Amino acid sequence: MEIYNFKEIGVVGGGLMGAGIAFTLLNGGLNVFLKEIDKDLADRSAEKVHRMFDKMRMKGHLSGNEMTHRLARFQVGTHYDSLSNADLLIEAVPENLEVKQAVFETLDQVCPPHAILASNTSSLSISQLGGFTGRASSVIGMHWFNPPHIMKLIEIVPGLETAPETIDSLLKFCAHLGKIPVKVKECAGFLVNRMLGSYVNEALHLVQQGHAPEMIDASAMDLGMPMGPVALGDMVGWDTIHHANMTLYQEYGGRFRLPKLLGELFKTKRWGAKTGKGIYAYEAGRPLKTIEEKVEPTEEVSFRLLAALINEGIRCFDESVSTKEDIDQAMVLGAGLPTGPLRWADDLGLDHLLNRTVGYHEQFGERFLPAPLLKRKVAASHLGKKSSVGFYRY
Repeated sequence: MEIYNFKEIGVVGGGLMGAGIAFTLLNGGLNVFLKEIDKDLADRSAEKVHRMFDKMRMKGHLSGNEMTHRLARFQVGTHYDSLSNADLLIEAVPENLEVKQAVFETLDQVCPPHAILASNTSSLSISQLGGFTGRASSVIGMHWFNPPHIMKLIEIVPGLETAPETIDSLLKFCAHLGKIPVKVKECAGFLVNRMLGSYVNEALHLVQQGHAPEMIDASAMDLGMPMGPVALGDMVGWDTIHHANMTLYQEYGGRFRLPKLLGELFKTKRWGAKTGKGIYAYEAGRPLKTIEEKVEPTEEVSFRLLAALINEGIRCFDESVSTKEDIDQAMVLGAGLPTGPLRWADDLGLDHLLNRTVGYHEQFGERFLPAPLLKRKVAASHLGKKSSVGFYRY
């Protein structure tokens, strides 16, 4: 399927992600049908999309006539039959395998043979989803980041049987939408969430050891992060993180063993802003400030968080999850890092990074086991900028 043949797009699931995806597609000049499970949810999804356009109009980024023109290409409904002419289907239903299985089995029956079936899953196997259909070569991961109409990054994740032309079509399509696609090898957590899983886990280990959450967040922001990992967890929801990081633990073993605190947050429904209580307390979705004075960051906490993140990024590169350039670009675009993790490692000095990580491994155990490639690089005197070669050449 060539990019110019993507005219009719179906979106299944109209939550915040589905509505944002539909909005983006409409702004890309496409006809969009958004499918929900009942009329009430369909109406709510339509309202979300209309609000996004109205906000765009009020900011002066879109005329009223153009808004009307774009919305004329938008339909919502509850029947799969309305997707029978779609060229591309984007599934954005909850992260539940049984629910997604039912969606993919139905789409396979309803959609035309040429249609590509893409999943917005952040954790489930694309190969398994493809196995629910008779067209595994046309099934692919298309993982958008929240909010999808603002975030530039999309992870493109082929399954074991995804055809090269399917991959190529999705990469071109993302560029057509003004997005930046990164091709990622299928693995638990894909790329960005896998690395963030290690980072957020380490933040919870620090809380367990008695470090103040405010100081941990301040130490992360001192590195140039857009927000601290504790605040991030409260915003995303510790229930969501528990599910995602449990998947990482089941796949990668001990280095992703869940901090005890994460289990407690999950079981007691201290899920963050959405429940009014996480690590911090909230009222009407806003954090209640309990400490007024400025919290000073510490270098030790900053480096522990950074070492956990970079060490996992080096493993991803060594496992060919993506190219070094795409790993760095994905983490800047998808996680807000001030620079890519591999470029950051070169700036720090790989020998310095290894020495600190070895010390953490001796102190804290398996989660800081140095990535094999990091050790090989240092042994070969590939130390980063100071030796003119690390992950990049200088």
